[in-house]
Amino acid sequence: MNEDVIEPNTYVFIRLPSATLRITKLAPHSTIHLGKFGSFYADDIIGKRYGYTYEIKDDKHVDTIYSSEGLFPSSTVDADEDEDSEETEIASGPEEKPVGTNEKTTDDPAVQKLSMSEIEALKKTASGEEIIETVIKSHAAFDKKSIYSQEKYKRRKQQKFLRRFTPCSVGSCEIIEYFQYKDHHRILELTSESLGLMLSLANVRPGGKYIVIDETGGLVAGAMMERMGGEGMIMFLHENEHPNLDVMKYMNFPEELVTRMIKTINLFELFHPEEEEEVKILSEDTLSKMKSSRRGQYYRRLARHMELQSIYQHIRDGLFDGLLLATTLETKPLLDKLIPALQGSRQLVVYNTAKEPLVTTSHDLMADLRVLAPTILETRVRKYQVFPGRTHPEMTSKSGGGYILWGTRVLPSKVQAGGKKRRKHNPPKSSGNGDSAKGTDVSETGM
Repeated sequence: MNEDVIEPNTYVFIRLPSATLRITKLAPHSTIHLGKFGSFYADDIIGKRYGYTYEIKDDKHVDTIYSSEGLFPSSTVDADEDEDSEETEIASGPEEKPVGTNEKTTDDPAVQKLSMSEIEALKKTASGEEIIETVIKSHAAFDKKSIYSQEKYKRRKQQKFLRRFTPCSVGSCEIIEYFQYKDHHRILELTSESLGLMLSLANVRPGGKYIVIDETGGLVAGAMMERMGGEGMIMFLHENEHPNLDVMKYMNFPEELVTRMIKTINLFELFHPEEEEEVKILSEDTLSKMKSSRRGQYYRRLARHMELQSIYQHIRDGLFDGLLLATTLETKPLLDKLIPALQGSRQLVVYNTAKEPLVTTSHDLMADLRVLAPTILETRVRKYQVFPGRTHPEMTSKSGGGYILWGTRVLPSKVQAGGKKRRKHNPPKSSGNGDSAKGTDVSETGM
């Protein structure tokens, strides 16, 4: 599978001019609908590389835009020049109209001469760029705006009328970007910075063996698989009858790879192995007499039984390389059961959207000699708009990225302090008249 090429029957993120993401599965001979941006045939982009921008035509076919402008045409403002030189050049050009300063602009709908019905009629006959050009020419106060206000106005119209899109490959960061604005509770409000910090603190690497409790739909486990490069094992613990890997399916991992790397087990099965029903080994003669449906059911139960026995053995051996928890469950009883499965000097990482549960857990771990230096960390990243002379924080952003509890597994042992034993001081025996004892007391006092 070529990761740089759009494969059929895979999930793809569609980046739209409105700065939003849509996720869709590209089935051959299907039509992809993008709402007001139009529809296109999936076969037109299957087999092509990610990163190109396409423009939808009236016949639902697409044209590839090979220029560097991407979703938006090149800006009329040269970002490499200073603000003053830009305004002077544009204002003083012999063929350019003078640029305003926003002093005489008002929010009046009457400045737009085109009616809504006329704009809707243009959508049926003109391209996106032609519509934008017509709307700008019909704006009576456009020349009164400053050069940057004109650019903002033009960009808003591009986001509204351009019929362009860019297909992007699906990774953990793209999934976080998608769900942050769609349903951030589904991934426990996890951010890219918090996810990256979790993987770094847990020392996730190819060939490692890790225990994971993931209530983000498999996002954390999927990000670990990206780092592990197809080598290693992830023991995926869950509280329900079946594991929730709905988010991981968007990452297009081969089913064989997921089956080989991820071993799932219910928490009840893990903590109460004595409740597991024993599967008897049947003879070939008995199996041959069974119906095919019952025989298939028997083989599935036997395979699951063997997998559980392997997981129990891994837990008893205690050779795991890390423990990662992204859950709303109470963590103390979980850690009490899972810490012995870690090797010495390995890391445990717990993520939560709130700080208070982690504070309680950290207090418990401070009294636990099996964990060294439990520490609570917080990630907080603020995004900035970066333009020459106009760099400032974005006006709207998320408040934070959750909290992370981090500690190191140690193997405590009872050690007797070394060194020479101090001899006890025996007081001298007193004589019959008590002079010796009195003299000793005086001499010690004098010392």
